[in-house]
Amino acid sequence: MKYFLSTISFLLLTTVSFGQEEGEKPNTSIQKSAESIMKFSKLKNGAFSFYAKDMTSGTVIADYNGNMSIPSASTMKLVSTSTAFQILGGAYRFKTTIAYSGEIDSTGTLKGDVYIIGGGDPTLGSRHFTKSGEERDFLYTWADTLYNLGVRKIDGHVIADASIYSYQGAPSGWIWGDMGNYYGAGPSGLTVFDNMVTYHFKTGESAGDSTELTCVTPYVPGIKIRNYVKSADSKKDNAYVYGAPWSTDWFVRGSIPKNKEDFKVKASMPDPELVCALEFDYALEQKGIDVLYAPLTMRELNRDEPFTKPELTDAYVHRSPYLSTIINVTNRSSINLFAEHILCQISVKRSGYGSTYNGALICKKYWNGKVGASGLNMTDGSGLSRSNSVSSKFFVDMLTYMHKSKNGAKLKKSMALAGKRGTMAGMCRGTTAQGRVYGKSGTMTRMKSYAGYVDSKSGKKIAYGMTMNNHTCSNTQVRKYFEQIMVKLSVY
Repeated sequence: MKYFLSTISFLLLTTVSFGQEEGEKPNTSIQKSAESIMKFSKLKNGAFSFYAKDMTSGTVIADYNGNMSIPSASTMKLVSTSTAFQILGGAYRFKTTIAYSGEIDSTGTLKGDVYIIGGGDPTLGSRHFTKSGEERDFLYTWADTLYNLGVRKIDGHVIADASIYSYQGAPSGWIWGDMGNYYGAGPSGLTVFDNMVTYHFKTGESAGDSTELTCVTPYVPGIKIRNYVKSADSKKDNAYVYGAPWSTDWFVRGSIPKNKEDFKVKASMPDPELVCALEFDYALEQKGIDVLYAPLTMRELNRDEPFTKPELTDAYVHRSPYLSTIINVTNRSSINLFAEHILCQISVKRSGYGSTYNGALICKKYWNGKVGASGLNMTDGSGLSRSNSVSSKFFVDMLTYMHKSKNGAKLKKSMALAGKRGTMAGMCRGTTAQGRVYGKSGTMTRMKSYAGYVDSKSGKKIAYGMTMNNHTCSNTQVRKYFEQIMVKLSVY
């Protein structure tokens, strides 16, 4: 493949566009390439939207169904992160506050409760921001703070408060087959450990043998997991977890490699708010601070009637990494949970509460006022919902606007880079597109998408968007077709 693409790049000639009349298709080799790939039998019944533009001159380089709005999977993260740069700013930091009610007496007893007031930070104990074995360090820092205040006993509860985000559980449009798996973890006002739990399996010696679920980490109280996973000759994790937010009834099906003592399967966490309370309660115990009563959550306290928090004293404010750093991870590694938090935080900024639904409305309104957003239909922030749809022309218009804004360089830096980093590290290697094509990829069943920037060999600055739906070949094959277009863009 490497040598095939290298040959293409060697043979390509730079095409000069002299502009076109309104409605006239661009007469470029890139336009012709887009038209030609749709002649392949396994693409002919698919939906393809492609648009590319020279951002300096405004010349449209290619337009194949550019206004067609179709699901684009994770390229939707570009909408969430671009809007966040504009509304929140790259220097924004999420805050989590440790506070307490009541007073600390002379014996070191706190006559009240300790509160963890979530601010939507998705990085608490995240594997993307902490080293292995250090995931709980932030909890011990919190415990140290109370210990240094003289607290030795808490005559009350640890109460976790995730109410800054609505208790939606998962964005509208997410399917049953996704929500139980780690990539389907929904946002919470108090997210911890990427809202992920790990199932540990011991597998049989032969294919078809039953497996044993030995433990689940971190501890999730009350959860019941039905295990239907079989041992297999395959070396891949083909196990799928099914369960809903706040439910204790879960099951897991599929297969995992045989003859393993501790094979790990990642799943979503049903109640992050409760897990955070439990984990902090345990950290306090480890520090020598006795907590008299069991941990509680704000969701539980508001179950029957509204709960009003008493007057609180702040003990510690935990601040996340800068938003620009979080966005870099979000776009390069395509982290669904981070994208949903970013969308919810946009809602917090504009409306005072976090909601994916409201955040999506704010994004739509924002871009409608800047470039027009008729091609954008947004349900979530990550693109996991198939009810999202977006046109390639909208992507290009939005990216062009961002390119000219003060946040343009930051957005570009957050993207994957062909042949170099992120989800595009394996693409276009050994071609002129390597190191020149920036983008956000999107992949789901029968769906492949890319959008981003190109620094062409001739010095042109190009924005592009390309999405294919409902093809009958593999996504890998579609990626090869798209790589050919990327190579042509890189020498335009």
